[in-house]
Amino acid sequence: MDVLVLTTARRGRDVLPGLELLPHRVATRRPSVHEYLTSGPCDAVMVDGRTHPHAACELSRRLAATSRGVPVIGVIEEQGAPYVDEDCAIVQLLLPQASPAEIDARLRLAQRHRVPDARPSSTLEVGPFTVDTDAYVIRLDGIPLRLTHHQYELLRALLKHAGRPLSRSALIAGCPGWTDATNPRAVDCHVRAVRAKLGPHRDSIRTVRGHGYLIPWSPPVQA
Repeated sequence: MDVLVLTTARRGRDVLPGLELLPHRVATRRPSVHEYLTSGPCDAVMVDGRTHPHAACELSRRLAATSRGVPVIGVIEEQGAPYVDEDCAIVQLLLPQASPAEIDARLRLAQRHRVPDARPSSTLEVGPFTVDTDAYVIRLDGIPLRLTHHQYELLRALLKHAGRPLSRSALIAGCPGWTDATNPRAVDCHVRAVRAKLGPHRDSIRTVRGHGYLIPWSPPVQA
């Protein structure tokens, strides 16, 4: 089995010592969606949440949003377990001191959650924006925007439906990580944050009174 460990540690065995005693092939990369997408295929991905369990859960949601279908296993200290909520995309939990037998069992159980990658590689271009869904990045005038998970999903939804206003409820429903319990005003906060990162293009996101938010459709900018 090919296992990818996302961690700031130098080696996967620093995160989960028992992993070294198993015959699985283990690769270690930095904890980011970009590193995950460029690391090649794997059967399971382990997220190091020993010191920052909340960040590990957020990363798991972003990994799941790539639609690769690879199960995410969290390595979390016992006191960090409360951070694993219903919105977390972690399907199995391991304590750092887990035995090789338990690690192997968790890896096998995690495979039940594996689904085929049904989404083809694609990019979407609207005006100066380019959405690269495989790299999980949105570029503005060719420069990657530094966006949080929610900001990326919101801007991606608006660009995907460019030319059509989306209500707050439609944006909540279309953005992974948000639920029916999400306060609609949270959308307004994220829109303000995204606008602030667009610089001179901040007016690309328009407010349509009574209907929500809109990015007008325009042809891709030719280089």
